[in-house]
This record gives sequence, structure tokens and C-alpha cells, in this order.
Amino acid sequence: MYQQDPQHTGRSPYAGPRQATVLRRFDTSLPENMPSDAAIPRDDFQSSSAIGPDGTIYVANFPGVLFALRDSSTARDRLDLVWRFHSPNASSFHATPALSSDGGTVYLGFASGGFNAPGKATLYALKAPASGTDAQVAWSVDLGDARVMASPTVGPDGTIYVANSAGVLYAVSPDGQVRWTAQSGPTIKSAPALGADGTLHHATSDGKMYAVSPQGQVRWTFDFGEHLGPTPLVTNPNASGGGGASGIGSGASPTIGPDGPIYVGANNSNVYALAPDGTLKWLFEAERELAGIWTTPCLSADGGTIFFGANKGGVYALNTANGSKRWQFPVYGSIYASSVLDSRGVLYTGTTVEHVYALDSARGELLWDMDIHNQVWSAPSIRPDGTLVIADRGGQVQVIG
Repeated sequence: MYQQDPQHTGRSPYAGPRQATVLRRFDTSLPENMPSDAAIPRDDFQSSSAIGPDGTIYVANFPGVLFALRDSSTARDRLDLVWRFHSPNASSFHATPALSSDGGTVYLGFASGGFNAPGKATLYALKAPASGTDAQVAWSVDLGDARVMASPTVGPDGTIYVANSAGVLYAVSPDGQVRWTAQSGPTIKSAPALGADGTLHHATSDGKMYAVSPQGQVRWTFDFGEHLGPTPLVTNPNASGGGGASGIGSGASPTIGPDGPIYVGANNSNVYALAPDGTLKWLFEAERELAGIWTTPCLSADGGTIFFGANKGGVYALNTANGSKRWQFPVYGSIYASSVLDSRGVLYTGTTVEHVYALDSARGELLWDMDIHNQVWSAPSIRPDGTLVIADRGGQVQVIG
């Protein structure tokens, strides 16, 4: 699922590559991979990939196709299509697929109508087909007359949590029954993060973070606008749409620490640490920019450091005890892609300047830098064999090792 687990720690159990060589590719820009009814017919990945136990790559693009990809048995430089799914006239936009605990079911929401037309949102549970390359639909759930761009989060009991653009948060059972709904704020791409006690933490574009009980009641809200810090913001008050240029709210997903703190970046360029009761522990001011922070923090294995990318200033590492800066790795340009942290402490980050960086997370030092010739807005993923998966805005899925 998005950022590895229900807490969105961004930590992979696998060790990623120590060198940067493209081993395999899959090109979704080929005509056979573009649906004729694509609502947004451009070769573009803004969804991160989910990795199955056997290394299968699950990733969806803006034209509205969810691909299941596996290493080719006949060509060493190629990924082959295992199966695909396309909901007619619909896209999953920014959403990352989530898998059931056994890896046999893939969950993802799709919405018709593109960005601006009235939408119809549906959550699908998909399985590999018995034959052919068209996925089997195990069940689907109506998510209302809205768009769904956010990634689903799967809890330990198999419950799937997903929110739509109208701010309705759904809890869906593993057999496709809606257990409850809760009203939060409009959701662009933020996936709810699940605390140890079952509380869902959900950042939205109405300016607030919502904490929702396991039964669907709102426990508390945190207003980002009441805690801005002394440095003037960079905003465009006349901005329309969900890009975050107004500085209000957040399009990022929260990260939950082992003892309950919640870490989240916001459109105002601040990162917040909240206590489990919703009170502010600290805030950190990243360098100010429009739509400041859209990435979800990674959390170190000892819980002492978070790592995040911003739209100005590059990659930051903060002390979780007090929000002080441990290091900063400058990047010219913006970072929309969340990072992944491997089992050896290597942090992998994609950028809008078409480079992927591997950093030593203890010191912020560069281990390698790879030009992949397309912008990266999606988080890298690490497979069990130690290869790194990058999906880029040119429609390429690349395996690096």
C-alpha cells in the first residue's frame, strides 16, 4: 500500500540497490497500453507502485489502467504484463494500489469524468484472471458522485479505508461491505494513516487534520491555519483547484510513530508533529514555496528521525523529539514524490528534475544519482530481490539494480 504500511512509515523490509543501472522497462505509451476511452489520455504515472510477495509490480496510470507486471522470462531487459484492469472512462489519478495480507487481492478506487466533469467513484477489489490478461473483479463498492484520487489503506483486520473528493471517509470490509462512513474534509490524494489503537488520521484540503475512531466518529480536528509559524507564507490566494497553492490544508498523507505521534506536511510548507490527542508538539518551517509539502514523511527504524521532500529546499531530516533539523540535501526543483527507506538506511527519492537520488539517511550524503529522463512524482518501491521500481511521468516503469 502507499508508503509501505498502514502507518505510512515508508520503511521497506528489503535492502535496495547500491548502484544505479536500469535493468528492465515497461512502456505504457505504446498504443496497446492506452485505452480508447481514456479520460486523461496522457502517458503519466502519479501513482506509486505496490509490490506483491513474489515481486509483482502493481501500478496505475492517469489514463486509468492498473497494470500487474512481472520480470519477463524471455527478455532480460523487459517487464511483461501479467494482467490489467481499466474501469470505463475512469482513472485512479494519484492513487496507489493496496494489497490484501496474502497478496491475492488488489484494492484501488477509480472515478469517471476526469478532473472537472461530475464524477462517479468506485472502489474495486481485483484478482488475477484464471486466463487471459483482464483482471477479475471480486467486488466493487459505490463511493458516491465524486472523484477518488486517494490511496486506500488496509488495516490489520483487512478493513479498507479510503476517502473521496467530497470528504467522505469509507471503511469497507474485506468482502466489500461498507462498515461505516465519516465526514471529513475534501481529499485530493491523502491516504488515512492508522494508529495502534485503530484511530485513523486524515489530512484534508479544508485546512484540517481529522482523527476518526475505529467506529467512524470524529475524535478531534487540528487546524493547520492556527499554527503557521513566524515566516511569511508563499501562497496564491486566487488559485483554483486542488494544487495547494492557496496554502490551505494538506495533500500529504500522515505518518504515525511507534509511540503515537503523527507527522504530516502541509501546503503552507510546515511539517507538524502532533500528540495522539491532537495537540501540537512542534512544527518545522521548510523553505517557503507554493503548495509547500506534498510528500509523506519516512520514519527511521528507531523512530528518531523523519525524512521528507519539499517543493523548495530538497530533502530534509528532522529529529522527531523536537523538530530540529539533522541535515538537508539540496535539490534544484520540487519534490512531489515521497521517499522509501531501505533496511540498511538508504533513502531513495525521485524528483521533478528527472533524477533519482540514493542518500545515506544517517548523514544526508549522496550515494548515487541517476538521470531517468522524466519527472518522478511517485514514490519508489523496493522488491524482495533488492531492485528499485520507478514509475515516471513519461509513462515508463523502470527497474533499477
